[in-house]
Amino acid sequence: MVRSIRGLDEILRFASIPALAEPERMLESADLVQRVGAAIRRTLSTTHLVDVAWELAERRRWPLPTLGALGVPVDLLDCFPNWRRGSKTPFAPGSSDLRLAPSGAARPLGTLRLQLSPMPGTIPYALRLLRDLLRRVDRTTRFIVVVEPGADVDALAKIAGRFDPGAQTRVRFVPLRTVSVFAQDNARAARDARGTAVLLVPRSFRATGARADDEIDPSAAERAFGIPVQRSRLYWEGGNVVHDDDQCFVGVDTIAENAARLGLARKEVIALLEVEFGMPVAVLGRAEGARYDADADRFSSSGQASFHIDLDVAMLGRIGRARSPRALVADAARGLDFVDDVLAKRGLVAGHFLPASDIRRHVRAEYEAYAATRHPLLLEYAATLGDHGYRVVGVPDLRVDPDMDVFRRVNLDFGYCNVLPGSRNGRPAVHHFVSGIRALDADASRRMRIAGVDSVPVSTPDVASALMLLFGGLHCCCGTI
Repeated sequence: MVRSIRGLDEILRFASIPALAEPERMLESADLVQRVGAAIRRTLSTTHLVDVAWELAERRRWPLPTLGALGVPVDLLDCFPNWRRGSKTPFAPGSSDLRLAPSGAARPLGTLRLQLSPMPGTIPYALRLLRDLLRRVDRTTRFIVVVEPGADVDALAKIAGRFDPGAQTRVRFVPLRTVSVFAQDNARAARDARGTAVLLVPRSFRATGARADDEIDPSAAERAFGIPVQRSRLYWEGGNVVHDDDQCFVGVDTIAENAARLGLARKEVIALLEVEFGMPVAVLGRAEGARYDADADRFSSSGQASFHIDLDVAMLGRIGRARSPRALVADAARGLDFVDDVLAKRGLVAGHFLPASDIRRHVRAEYEAYAATRHPLLLEYAATLGDHGYRVVGVPDLRVDPDMDVFRRVNLDFGYCNVLPGSRNGRPAVHHFVSGIRALDADASRRMRIAGVDSVPVSTPDVASALMLLFGGLHCCCGTI
């Protein structure tokens, strides 16, 4: 029996308020609800869900619907059959008939999901991306393009028809509310036990985050896409999840966020992910570095090399005669070999607040400093992948720390892991953006071939640059169904 739970003191102070003799009445006061909800968020970040639920529901006799309305994830109590006795054991994560849809360089792309969003300035680039994908991917690839409700779908279809003669049968525009071009984050393609397509969406996005309005409503999505849509029990963004047919890797920040927001142990979060994704889940990043601030509802520190691991890791699946699993990982040390080539491009260093010669010196210093920070973490990513049997090939990577980037007039980040693996003309391939830096693009393409896949450039440097300025890339823009 649990007698005293550390971390609950703040919540229990509210229990002494006369109005809370009947906790249901608390919902009548918006201010009180907000204060108690904040206290519950803080408590869950340090105290296990079972301890919180036992104290409030069993000892204090607060009804479960009230706890749910205040932010306690009561739906997860089913994972702890003995929670009413204050016991966290046994832990029963349940079962699911879902499995993430097959993915890899040797797999056909199938149907891609893109988003035209009201985000200022992005629609021209999204349309150009659709045009270039139509021309570069296999002609068997289909596209579902999400547009704002009320958009002129017929006019958009006519525009797509000018991109490609077969667009009428390959492209379908559907109305669904989203706010960004990044279709990768708000849903993941899955299949049920019968092989039927299912779309899996996160529990929710953080209300205080930039992605809050990108959340997909399951009912609306089912009407738009014509397939079942299921909501996950966990918080995640698709860019922090990478997988092939055999193995899934999740960024450690996602594990830390779920642990803090749901009051779970990290191993419990991983077990729940394995059930929902239908495959083994391993973690990339440093657990000690990932810290989630419940008060601010955001990370106070990250344990990852980038905020999403799909900027640094690409899963290629089993390819080659030996059918061995392979992956690309960003190589920050290799990227430094091309700093001179980047800084020789006048358009990247001219027009800033200092003369070009000074900008070159400052950007070089930023590249070197951020590479020194990122490279050890990237080596750890590669080691983790290697421990799971993957042959890892490094591709050049150059980044400026986003917290130190005062050069945002143009994009100065160049990476080749935010890619779209998928077969082309029957051969394993990787579709990727190009930077316009000839030596850098050539080396990345060469490294992909070393990994055993064809290199398929998509679109133009200015499209890639515009999306990288938004901290995204090709993989970010292309969901699957």
